[in-house]
Amino acid sequence: MRVLPLSLLGLLVAAPTVLAADCQPDADSAARALNALRAQARSCGERAWPAAPALRWQATLGESSRRHAVALAALDRLDHVDAAGGTLRTRLREAGYAMRVSGENLAGGPETLDEALGQWLDSDGHCDNLMAAQFEEFGLACVSGPGKLQRYWVLQLAAPAGKR
Repeated sequence: MRVLPLSLLGLLVAAPTVLAADCQPDADSAARALNALRAQARSCGERAWPAAPALRWQATLGESSRRHAVALAALDRLDHVDAAGGTLRTRLREAGYAMRVSGENLAGGPETLDEALGQWLDSDGHCDNLMAAQFEEFGLACVSGPGKLQRYWVLQLAAPAGKR
């Protein structure tokens, strides 16, 4: 695997001609779609989940999701670990989001949110994240890139620290 120097990564991420956000759903539409899924009990592989409480859009999670989607598009890959070796917890801490628990779903290729949600529902771990009642807030981003995956989706789910 070839690792790009951070200076080159910065140029790729900053280049508006390389990346566009044309696949980004608005926060209200994303919340309606996610909460419609969570409102129904469902099975994720062998695990049965009851209906889960509604999620709230959280702007810091949205921006963190967008930044990670831009980085993924620049590298043309899906990875929960960023180019600097940071994990979701690291990215959220750097964004200023104090969380108690967090999860992340990634998808590459789907043209619409419905398609991305369908992929996640077909994957046991991603489906578990969608249905976990412990998550209270979310951020979602999709960016388009020139690589083989074309669209890069990042869904970050979390619950803020200090709440039980």
